[in-house]
Amino acid sequence: MQLRRLFYLLIALCLCMSFLSCDKQGMPYPEGIMGNGDIEAIVVNEGGINSNAGCISLIYKDSTVVVDVFQDVNHRPLGDVAQSIAMINGKYFVALDNSKKVEVIDPITFKSLGTILYSQAGSPRQIVPISETEAVVSDLRPQLVRIRTVPPYGPPLEYISVPRWIEYLVSTENKVFGMTQGGLYVFDADNINKEFARVIKDIYNEEDTKTCQMLVDKNGMIWGLMNQKRSGSVTGITLKCVDPKREKVVKSYTLPIGNPDSQIPGEIIGYINYNRTDIDPTGTWIYFNVKTRSIKKNDKGEKEQQSVYRMNVETGTFELYQNLPGVSMMYGFAVSPEGEIYLCDCLDYTRQRGYIRHYLRDGTKISHKVGVYPSQIYFPKNRQ
Repeated sequence: MQLRRLFYLLIALCLCMSFLSCDKQGMPYPEGIMGNGDIEAIVVNEGGINSNAGCISLIYKDSTVVVDVFQDVNHRPLGDVAQSIAMINGKYFVALDNSKKVEVIDPITFKSLGTILYSQAGSPRQIVPISETEAVVSDLRPQLVRIRTVPPYGPPLEYISVPRWIEYLVSTENKVFGMTQGGLYVFDADNINKEFARVIKDIYNEEDTKTCQMLVDKNGMIWGLMNQKRSGSVTGITLKCVDPKREKVVKSYTLPIGNPDSQIPGEIIGYINYNRTDIDPTGTWIYFNVKTRSIKKNDKGEKEQQSVYRMNVETGTFELYQNLPGVSMMYGFAVSPEGEIYLCDCLDYTRQRGYIRHYLRDGTKISHKVGVYPSQIYFPKNRQ
């Protein structure tokens, strides 16, 4: 009898430990503790299109993962194809392009505070505030959508036709800047109208760099990454700086790409499809990825790897930041406030749950299993 009780006690203990493991999908949480300071990173997972599987995953400082916090708290799916998350007026605004909506979420409880549902065609992508009460949303259609960022949230306020479709936006100096393949478009925030749009033609979004977000440095300058080309071949990675007041490119720095056949370990041998960018919390260092020659062969039997370089916005100097062995393609990329690299790994793109690969500065890699097609990493610390 004593042995039987001990046996059942051990089973109960094992079950308890399994519930305390790093994957807490579907588990209930006490009211109000979800976002009380212990979240290391928030992950936006697209989910497969038409699957209604877009979700938000939470990675805690102790490596615990909540796979789908919105579903857990609100008892309904977040929506179809989650694209981005932005903190505006103390709330999270999440764009879901195939659901044609923006979800407004409490940053502590992750309860839905409202849904901004499009009443006409649209595919919302990125959101930037333009005033204390409003924001604009980029779209896969040639339009910007104006929304309220204070209650009542309601439907969009305006659908604004623009010359080209825009994905990444920056709002500064009471202007909205949108990167396109035709140049960097400029709109006045209080009068967004295609008739009054300006375009900075020498900075534009190429096919290879369309996944690069624009960045604003500590001096309020806007930076965009482009591939330097000669005779159709990429010869370098170029970062261009735009003065938002003068609406012109004022600086340009290029990191050359070496001989692609070079066998010298560490040499830059190519660019990445597609590049990713980020900036540190001080607005001083811009991070981006390139292809370098590695010492060891990767899974494909090739001696090449991805590496992260960074550039100082004051001096324009480039330096190697960290090598990332074992990474073939990253779907998303971010550098934490502590300077650690996080990558979105979608595995083989067969709608299985992906991973966040967290690279510490000593080269140690930690893997966190999250939702389907993780695409964006957001750090609550220092960014609210």
